[in-house]
This record gives sequence, C-alpha cells and structure tokens, in this order.
Amino acid sequence: MIKTTIIFLALAIALNAHAQPVKPQFPIKISENERYFTDQNDQPFMYHGDTAWKIFTRLTFEEARQYLENRKNKGFTVIQVTMCMMPEDVNRYGEAPFGGNHDFSKPNEAYFDHVARVINLADSIGLLISAAPLWLGCCGEGYGGRPGKPMALNGPKKALQFGKYLGRKFGKFNNLVWIMGGDNDPMKDRAVIENLATGIREHTRHQLICYHASASHSSTDLFQYAPWLGYSMVYTYYTDMLRGNWRAPEQIPQVYEECLREYNKSDRMPFILGESHYEAEFNGTPQILRRQAYWTMTSGGAGHCIGTLLWSFPDGWQDNLDLPGVNSMKYMIEFFEKIPWWTLIPDQRHVVSAAGYGHYGNDDYVTTAITPDKKYAVSYFPRPRFMTMDLGAMDGTSVKAEWFNPRTGEYTLIDQYTDKKKTLFIPPDAGDWVLLLTSG
Repeated sequence: MIKTTIIFLALAIALNAHAQPVKPQFPIKISENERYFTDQNDQPFMYHGDTAWKIFTRLTFEEARQYLENRKNKGFTVIQVTMCMMPEDVNRYGEAPFGGNHDFSKPNEAYFDHVARVINLADSIGLLISAAPLWLGCCGEGYGGRPGKPMALNGPKKALQFGKYLGRKFGKFNNLVWIMGGDNDPMKDRAVIENLATGIREHTRHQLICYHASASHSSTDLFQYAPWLGYSMVYTYYTDMLRGNWRAPEQIPQVYEECLREYNKSDRMPFILGESHYEAEFNGTPQILRRQAYWTMTSGGAGHCIGTLLWSFPDGWQDNLDLPGVNSMKYMIEFFEKIPWWTLIPDQRHVVSAAGYGHYGNDDYVTTAITPDKKYAVSYFPRPRFMTMDLGAMDGTSVKAEWFNPRTGEYTLIDQYTDKKKTLFIPPDAGDWVLLLTSG
C-alpha cells in the first residue's frame, strides 16, 4: 500500500511539474532568423506584455507584488514600465529620482534601490521587465520633447553619465530590456537619447534596447542603424478611437498595416507592438484589445503589449485587475503555445486565405499566417465574414478545421476535410474568432 501511494504521489508531482509553464532562462536574445526572441536555452519566447508605466511611483513593494503575481497568473511574460516618467513624480516612500533640479548627475540611490527590488521580484517569478529609463513624453508630461525640460537642461554629457549609472546599477539583471524615448520622436533630444543608450549599453550588452516613437512610427524608422538598437517597437492606435480626437483616423494605420510594413523591411529585426489602444480608456473594448494582439501575431510580430487604465494605477486600481480583455489574454497565450507560433509567416499573397478577407485598411480585415511546412494556418476574424480558405495549400492528406473562441478559450471542431479544395468558413456568432487549420 505504501509503495502504491509513493508511486501515485510521484506521478502526481511529475504531472503537476509538466503542467507548469517553464520559467524562461533570461536574458532573452534574438533568434537565428532574426524574427523572434529566445531564452538562453534557445526556447522561443513570446513577448506577451502588459503596461504598468507608473509601477515604481504609484505602488509600494507589496502592491507591486500583488500586481506582478496577478499578471504572471494570467500568462503574461513581460511588464512594460518607466523608471522616471514625469519630473514631478515621487514614489510611495517619498523618494524622487533626482534632486529638486532634476540633475541627471545626482541620481537618488534610495529611489533606484526600490526600482531594483521590484525588478528582482519580477525575476523571481519569471517576468521580463521592459523599462524606459527617462520618459520623453508626447504632450509635455515627460522629461523631454519641449524646451526647458530636464533632457534639454541636462544635455548629452549628463545623459551619458546617467546612462552609465543605470548600466552599473541594473547590469546584473538578466530579466531586463530597455525602451529609449517614450511616446515621441527624438527631435531636439536625439543627442541626449543617443548618449543615454550608449551609457546603458556600456555595462549591459546582454540587455536588448528598442525605441518608443510617436504613433505610426517604429524604432527602425528613427534609429535603424544605431549600434544599441536590438529590436523594434511599432506603435499605432485603433483608428475609431481617434474620431473627434487629436488626429484624423485615416492618417493612422491599422495595427496589421504597421506590423506588415515593419515585417517587410529589408533589414530584418524582431518587432513587437509596444503600445496601442488601452482597455477602459477612450472607449477601448475587450475586442479592440484582442484584435490588436491577434493582428500582430498573424502579421509577423514577435510579441505585443496590451494596456489598460492600470498604466497609472489610479485609486482603486485593484478593482480593475480582472478586466475582461485582460482576462482573455490568457487564452491567447495558451492558443499560441500549442502551435509553433514563432514560425508563422503572414499570408500576404493569399495562398491559403483565398477570398473574403476584406478590404486592406479596414478594421474588419482578416489576417492569416501559415507555417513554412504548411501544417498550421491561423486566421483572425475581428468580425464575422464569409471567408474562403484554399485547403489545397496545406500539407498532408487531410485538414482539420477548428474555431477558437478568443473570449472563452474554447475550441469547436468544424470538420476533418479529406477533399482539400477551396472551402467557405463563416464564424459561429457576431464576436471575434480565430480559425485554426491543422494538416493531418
């Protein structure tokens, strides 16, 4: 009896261990084909992020733990943050990043010790931190982008000095990558940003760096040949949000347009969707959150980052930890982990997606990606439409077709097709859907 119990216990432990996601071996690096990230064991790493820009100033250490553990349990792999977002910010312990005149040559050790503690906590639970050291700012809120702001007042020399400080302070972390800029093109702060990145890079060559430009621009649009640039970030808003706001919607590309533009550049570099429309802000819906993420992953992206009103951790932020769009992101990561997502190639010539995909540039356009071996094809339907798929383009003697519901994580078998011909598919209801084709 004892022997039998031991066997069952050992089996239960083994099964439970198998069920747990493997903790990535940081630091991440660029894949051999320069399309995605891997960990140190060459395991593909999906940049599946959430935005927590003000975590270091708005939350205590224990509150940060609550947030990070919540996101880890939802399947997120990356958290995007800012070390210094707004010059007036002071953390919950009364510490500011610099002295009263924001002198980059006088960083406050106590402030950055708190930052280091939170990054170390994230490492202990297997989360990558993607950090902007100094937020440039789109609209006068950050450290740059305007005359008289701290970046202009400190200049390139002190920026280099501060970059070296950050490199020495945070170079020990393997779960850290960097974001230069912040919601704006560099403009007159270019030399400051270049020197900041150069200083960081001096001590952190294992930590990748990108640039967060203004909406509809990418890192490679502005710093394509910078020696410190390791990956690219694309950024665009959902166009319906812009009606009546600060830019006409026709001037902003859809997420898939921006992604495919980056994917098709001749100088290859992995890219992520670093920012787009946030849930619960500017009428951001769960469906908008999902379509941005699925569009990215079927348009050549190495990952994406969502956002919600929690970016600033307003009062009562704990009540918004489980927004419906955020919760549905767990189903997304589980879906892609079941297939070789890192090999997906956008079906731009419509080899599989034969007809009915819609008008390029519209918000109901169906994006499709297929693996090189033609064993898997994934199509994201933002809204229902009649879509014809050429099953003859798939490998094998048969093709299994399934609907995946990105709202619930449920699969519905459509059929196992042995007659591999052009076939019409219609989503089951008015919501968004994913069509998965698997060759047999």
